[in-house]
Amino acid sequence: MGETYKLKYLKGTRLKVFLAAANRIIPPDNDNIGGGTLATAAIVDMAIDQLEPALKKKLLLLFLVINPIGIFFGGKTFSKANEKNQDRLLSWMEKNPISALRLGFFGLKTYICMGYYTREDTWKVIKYDGPIRYNQPYHNTTLRGLTQNKVEITE
Repeated sequence: MGETYKLKYLKGTRLKVFLAAANRIIPPDNDNIGGGTLATAAIVDMAIDQLEPALKKKLLLLFLVINPIGIFFGGKTFSKANEKNQDRLLSWMEKNPISALRLGFFGLKTYICMGYYTREDTWKVIKYDGPIRYNQPYHNTTLRGLTQNKVEITE
């Protein structure tokens, strides 16, 4: 691996929350490494960089809000809670009558799924052979490297 991608937005607490949520939304099993990986986080981090500033600010704030709310679901922050309590919090957000929390959950889930299913190492799990025009060059070589696990990721 020659190229390195340094996370810009998903660092510290945000990264811990992202990884924990991603592993609950796409949990690992015998055939699947799960969503909570640095590779998924790096792809999402690149996507966050493309957001308009106001939306970027809201999404980044969401990661900081989710973590302390975890205290109400088992006494620990979200990133340190057990899987059962993490699932309870995410379910509560998904079904919440407060639209900001509900939309926040769906935004988080959308980015996790986008980051996970973009990675080529996940395609065999869902029996996807890849794009019809596989060898078409990507507009972003770093993104291409991240999807192929050819780029080292640092915080």
